Amino acid sequence: MIAEKSQARDYNYFLNQGNFLKVVDTLEKFQAGMVNVDSEAGKNFVQFKRQLYKLYEVRNRSMHEHEVFSFKIDRRNLTQLYKANCEYVNEVSQYN
Repeated sequence: MIAEKSQARDYNYFLNQGNFLKVVDTLEKFQAGMVNVDSEAGKNFVQFKRQLYKLYEVRNRSMHEHEVFSFKIDRRNLTQLYKANCEYVNEVSQYN
């Protein structure tokens, strides 16, 4: 079930479980026992897991945390942030 849901990138399945700490524990044990992180499928699982954890963090931020991390960007820095993001996306696409 875990392999199927992670391959399908079903973030909502994992995020909507009752206790996310149990989800994290289960995913970590699954990775340690069943996933070859050197294979393509293993790399995809690790990437899925990282994105899932980030989504959980974003969903569970307080309003204050959300403002601090999302809205306090100086407009003068937007160009540099955009360029850095483009470079990052290019590197990730080349790596993949």
